[in-house]
Amino acid sequence: MVANGNSSLPEHYERHFGPISQGWSDENATHGVQIVSFDDQPQPGVRTYATLGLSDHLLNLPKGRRIRQELLVCADDAASNDKVAAFLLSFAEHVLTRGAALLRGEVVGPSTSVIPGSTANAIYVTNPSPFADSLVQFEGPEPPIVFAYLVPITSQEAALIHERGWSWFEVQLEEQNPDIWNLARSEEIVAR
Repeated sequence: MVANGNSSLPEHYERHFGPISQGWSDENATHGVQIVSFDDQPQPGVRTYATLGLSDHLLNLPKGRRIRQELLVCADDAASNDKVAAFLLSFAEHVLTRGAALLRGEVVGPSTSVIPGSTANAIYVTNPSPFADSLVQFEGPEPPIVFAYLVPITSQEAALIHERGWSWFEVQLEEQNPDIWNLARSEEIVAR
């Protein structure tokens, strides 16, 4: 499902998440990417962070295709807003540097902790399933904007995805249901 092409990207976000609660940008960067956050999304006690402006840059896909993309990540209220926003801004800069869109099932990392004190040190990319289907694609620019949902994971989970595949991991996310919005979580997806 696609959104109405007569609105702006911030309006698209606010239609799905409610009003923007906070915003961040890097004054020294030339790429124009900003981060915005929304309180109590997708549930009370969780905040959604989204890039705004990443889609101004075309990103490469396999077979010579190109798309526009924005990134979403969620964290519970225990995580520092500024640190999660800084992570997402840095991650968006990584995507711009590589010039390629993130694909469903892709794992980035492991590397350093997503934010200081986090047990997550890698990112799993998937569809924004915690949200309404109408969020998934935004018509307006050509090509349209698609949204990648970033799930912070541990190095053990990253290894399991490489070993067993991303579709197995998504089934385990549903069945084992770890608190993926707790960036300091101790429970992990395990092989069964």
